[in-house]
Amino acid sequence: MRPANRGDGGAVRREDAAQQVLGVMSDRDAGRLIAVAAGLTLAALAGELALIGHVELTFDEAYYVLWSRHLVWGYYDHPPMIAAWIRASTALFGPDEFGVRALGVIVFAAMPALVGMTGARLYGSARAGAFAACVWLTMPLVAGAVLATPDPPLVAFVTLAFCGLVEVWRGRGVGWALIGAALGLAALAKIDAAFFAAGVALAVVATPSLRRWLRSPAPYAAAALTLAICAPFLIWNAQHDWLTFGRQLSRVPAHRFAPSYLLEGVVALAGLANPFFFVIALAALRPAFRRGGGPALEAMRLPVLFGAPMTLYFAFHALHDRVEGNWAGPLYPLIAVVVGEAAARGPLWTRRAAWVGVAVGAAAIAAVYLHAATLWPTLGAKDPLARFGGWRELAGSVDAEARAEGAAFVLARDYAAVSLLTYYGDGATPVLQSEEAARWRFQPPPAPNLFDAPGIAVAYVGADYPDLLRSRFRTVEWLERLPRKLGGVEVAAVDLYRVADPIAPPIAPR
Repeated sequence: MRPANRGDGGAVRREDAAQQVLGVMSDRDAGRLIAVAAGLTLAALAGELALIGHVELTFDEAYYVLWSRHLVWGYYDHPPMIAAWIRASTALFGPDEFGVRALGVIVFAAMPALVGMTGARLYGSARAGAFAACVWLTMPLVAGAVLATPDPPLVAFVTLAFCGLVEVWRGRGVGWALIGAALGLAALAKIDAAFFAAGVALAVVATPSLRRWLRSPAPYAAAALTLAICAPFLIWNAQHDWLTFGRQLSRVPAHRFAPSYLLEGVVALAGLANPFFFVIALAALRPAFRRGGGPALEAMRLPVLFGAPMTLYFAFHALHDRVEGNWAGPLYPLIAVVVGEAAARGPLWTRRAAWVGVAVGAAAIAAVYLHAATLWPTLGAKDPLARFGGWRELAGSVDAEARAEGAAFVLARDYAAVSLLTYYGDGATPVLQSEEAARWRFQPPPAPNLFDAPGIAVAYVGADYPDLLRSRFRTVEWLERLPRKLGGVEVAAVDLYRVADPIAPPIAPR
């Protein structure tokens, strides 16, 4: 760790002490570890670019593609980052699955370098940084980086904010500019970025060597920069009844006590982080809760403090509802940084366990990608991909039936079906969701006289959607059943109904 060029003598002495306590000397095998990390990065990038054009979009991806066709400063579920991201990607690479995902995959390929640099700067060890990059690359969560969702941009910008916090801890005030910009951009990806603004504040207050910054204008300027970047999103929400915030905050109140979700959440976190890395992280973080101070303990505590607000909230949330594993995405780079340090300079067992974790994680991710590309072995309806595949063929069949019936519209109950039928359909017949009108405020409403002509409704087999249709249309006639196939195997089916003569608004107002 090179001493920073700064006028604060205390900060210089702190960094010198950190060099002594942490033993910051170039490790002889750091170069080999960096080469391994670089090789894994290139292999992952090549595999992802080969894969993304061969796997159909998920329903969320298809929904975000529709956002990208109508750019505004806010949407029902999230801020606008992913819409702009997909718009840029499709402009560069085309409108197909590869084009939707390519830009995100290419940009996210910089994450191992960012995680590794952050670990190296925090712990003063190139070896710890290289290990952290290897750990990050072999976390099963990273397999989801091929999907065009708000999570990869959020994870990248939050990690960049943590990198800025590390620089501030090292005494470099320029880190505040990085924190402010990164958190502002993270807030344009998901409002979860607010947890990490709180994490920065907690780290400053709880870390003795950082408290001096409370007397400096730098952190307040960083907060102003964050607000300036996300101001258009906030203004848009204020003009639209706080639509995004209302949607996300509706999940906060506890309507029941179900602590089993907490155990489920911990298991999901451990699985997506890689169980070997999860155990190492738990063991490595124990000393961070000891009494005392100094650079070594501060370095251990900094990732904990930065991630604490999100961790504590999700622990609370899991007492009454499910926490999806990807929601905690920004915590995984922090885990990688901690595990990298433990593997580099911890007990021998941590190094061995880390290498086993790297091997197992790489093999698991490769197996997932291979299965997604080939659908081998065939798992039928039990395949985790069964929710997503087969929509291109199904949309073609729905379009053909709509033409045969002279349908003026296609109705579906959920946004998933609407998004996928729209993306994979020919566009000749509008596909509309009969519920959640607020979800579609980003695009023009349907023409008032659209429902004067007959249409088609798509219902999942066994669902009660036909009963809802009968409460809104005088005529509801079953037409046919269409299978949805994955790799030639039927995994689901939908029923088509002819609907005509509305007796109530076909689209619910809310």
